[in-house]
Amino acid sequence: MDINEKLKYYRNSTPGAKVETSAKDLKIPASLHALQQHFQAEICDPEAPYLKIVRPYNLTAKDHALAEVKFHFLDRQPFSDSIPLHRCLFFDLETTGLAGGAGTFPFLQGFGYFTSDTFEVRQYLLPDFGREYSVFKELIPFFENFEYFISYNGKSYDLPLLKSRFILNRLDIEWHHFNHLDLLHLARRLWKDSFESCNLNTIETQVLQRTRSSDIPGSLIPQAYFNFIHMGVIHDMQRIIEHNYLDIVSLVELLLQLHRVEEKPEILDDRALLRLAGLSYERRNLSYLDHIAGIFQERYGRVPYKLLLWKSFLLKRSARWDEAVLLWEELQASKDYLFVALEESAKYYEHIAKDYRKALENTRRALEDIAVLSELDPYSRKTEWLHAFQHRKQRLEAKKS
Repeated sequence: MDINEKLKYYRNSTPGAKVETSAKDLKIPASLHALQQHFQAEICDPEAPYLKIVRPYNLTAKDHALAEVKFHFLDRQPFSDSIPLHRCLFFDLETTGLAGGAGTFPFLQGFGYFTSDTFEVRQYLLPDFGREYSVFKELIPFFENFEYFISYNGKSYDLPLLKSRFILNRLDIEWHHFNHLDLLHLARRLWKDSFESCNLNTIETQVLQRTRSSDIPGSLIPQAYFNFIHMGVIHDMQRIIEHNYLDIVSLVELLLQLHRVEEKPEILDDRALLRLAGLSYERRNLSYLDHIAGIFQERYGRVPYKLLLWKSFLLKRSARWDEAVLLWEELQASKDYLFVALEESAKYYEHIAKDYRKALENTRRALEDIAVLSELDPYSRKTEWLHAFQHRKQRLEAKKS
């Protein structure tokens, strides 16, 4: 209760004084009324009031027309089916701290979802402790409209906290019915080598090409909330609500951008494109790897050796030996993959082509190169390669004889 509310209370308690507010109004602080007016929001549950803010965000017509997304490579455990966007709930929490546990209070809960004609953000601000139950009772039927929870770093923080708060309020949700997609992990898999950090602020700036103005640092948010509930300071609360709104907007924009990346990888820079090539190799998708190789070929007239190595392994797996051997011969020009290429060539000639002479040529060349490197750099760690090729040489000489 701020000073103005206290004065009203004492005036109303004085015999003969004119009553200015009802008992119901006394439960709603002036600071909450101010936020209600600023955001054109709704104050819900007069007995334990909280603020409900609903705001649209207009995506481009092309983005809004998109019905579903699917990730073949970016998620470690990809969903088997496409993800329908109308069944996605984007969420982000603002809390009283990052320590976790029962003492951490999510005072602002933001949710974003697609409607028939726009993307809508719904936020719940709890102006004091003990207001969660009413909000959660409203959220339970609301959650039933969705199948996928979308967050940024929500896997390790937001979602476990939300679950624990429901438990503390003795409300039960069958969380296992929901799929959770944490976009932080997808972003790291793609842009880990491109940026120093993959926090949301960096992704917004570098990927979404959007910079926030007058944003409140996350480290100041808990204290700003305490200033709000104890002294009615609303300026920073306005910034926090806007911060949370933009976080959710960034979630939907990032999800759509990640979908576009898989559809058109040529929009990526070289480092991210090479990482996507590595992810397609993990999925053993040779056609997509070839597509990325074509992008590099068009850009620079050549394909990175690492990508050629991945392609050779997939060709080997498919028993397309003639193509694989050509790549291993090309890779012998690379100092990083020389011995891998010589070993794979020797394996092919020994076990598949049964050409022991050719296998021995590759093996002897490897031993010669190891000897040269050892002279140039006595500390060169080629011991494992040396032993492997020596053993292979002995075996091949015995077979050849």
